[in-house]
Amino acid sequence: MIKSIRIKLWLTFFFALILGLGALLILTHLSVKKRFLDYATDQILERLEPLELAVRSAYLESESLSPFIENPSHWAKLRDATYRQYLQHQNRPSSLLGPKQQDWTERQTLDKELQTNQRAFFQHLILTDENKNLIAGRIDEDANYIYRAIQTEDQVIAYIAYVKPKAFLRAVDRLFVDQQIRSFAIICIVMIFTSLIIALLVSRWIITPLTLLSKNAKKLAEGDFSVRIETKANDELGQLCNNFDEMARTLEKNEQARKCWVADISHEMRTPLAVLKAQLEAMEDGIRKPSIKNINLLQKNVEGLNHILNDLYELSLADLGALTYRKELCNIQELVSDIVASNSDRFREKGLELHFVCRSKEKDVFMMADSTRIKQLMNNLIENSYRYTDSPGQIEVHLDSNDSALIIAVHDSAPGVSGESIDKIFERLYRVESSRNRNTGGAGLGLSICEKIVESHQGEITAKHATLGGLALTIEFKRRGL
Repeated sequence: MIKSIRIKLWLTFFFALILGLGALLILTHLSVKKRFLDYATDQILERLEPLELAVRSAYLESESLSPFIENPSHWAKLRDATYRQYLQHQNRPSSLLGPKQQDWTERQTLDKELQTNQRAFFQHLILTDENKNLIAGRIDEDANYIYRAIQTEDQVIAYIAYVKPKAFLRAVDRLFVDQQIRSFAIICIVMIFTSLIIALLVSRWIITPLTLLSKNAKKLAEGDFSVRIETKANDELGQLCNNFDEMARTLEKNEQARKCWVADISHEMRTPLAVLKAQLEAMEDGIRKPSIKNINLLQKNVEGLNHILNDLYELSLADLGALTYRKELCNIQELVSDIVASNSDRFREKGLELHFVCRSKEKDVFMMADSTRIKQLMNNLIENSYRYTDSPGQIEVHLDSNDSALIIAVHDSAPGVSGESIDKIFERLYRVESSRNRNTGGAGLGLSICEKIVESHQGEITAKHATLGGLALTIEFKRRGL
């Protein structure tokens, strides 16, 4: 079995070309032969003019066809005389063929072979009256006769009937057609070889990017995501190569993100583990006493580790589509109001003012949602503002609704977030501060979890600069998704 696409393409071009040219050659041969046979027959019929004149003269002299009825041999003599004139005309060189002695010799040889057909053509000539009744000649019952009228003063006086030849009677005609077919065949052969060369070039042009694709795909499978084809072609193959390059760039970006993910997770878990290890070793060595204060410090680091692990677990479930949701009709206004109220004292202790602003005209705002996940969503958003807002500061939670959407927004005061950071704020383990100070920031997973929860409720979450000077996180749930 042929495995190379190049050979398959080449063979496809080759056989298609052979079939096409072969069919063209056969059709051309049949068409040229038929049309030129009609032309050659017309030329032969012109040689019958002396015979027609003799019949017309005899008719005018006797005012009837009686000379042929009374003396049948008279017709045979006129017919044979016409045949001899035809043979004399045949012996002259023709301009259809070249002046080469070889062509003339071939024609003479062929004339001898065709004399039987020529003689048969003339011997089958018959003479009929105006009603096509036989006057002279020997009729062939199996032959299909064609009648040629003889007229005097626009009156048909007789017919000369002949059998249309199925083959050339003149060697010059047959040689001419053979020469034309031979020339066309030579042209076809030249076209075949030329087309094969072009087919090789075209197949190479097609195969080259495919070969690069195969080679680079193998490297990609081996883990080398830096491979690129970088073609300038604008056709389908060029688009395929561009798509391959885009895929390679995406895989390279994902690989870098994976490495950063592993490094960030290691960093996030190393810090509380290091603190735990140091505290436990200090207690073992008697440097620190197992007091309530020190135990609370250990508990705080354990809770931090547990929080990170829980967030990672929930993100993994969300990626797999296995995060469970139990949606029911929830009063979102009441839910958000209670969360704000439960966090107000904690915010106030830090010097932050937390307010709930409801702009909805509805008395109660309901939607189909998982109340536990919505609480988790709001707690994460409010906790994000709590950690990153400087005191004294202000945080506002807005709720609005209309016929098409339900909107929840959390606005906080300074510090703000740069435009570059806003674009990355929902990325996992991304934190605005480069120092990764754990006093202000978490693991950088909270907003990623928020995004997953919103998407699971057919909503959209966006980030932009707040009018209070900080960050504004806006969630929009479409009414059709409620």
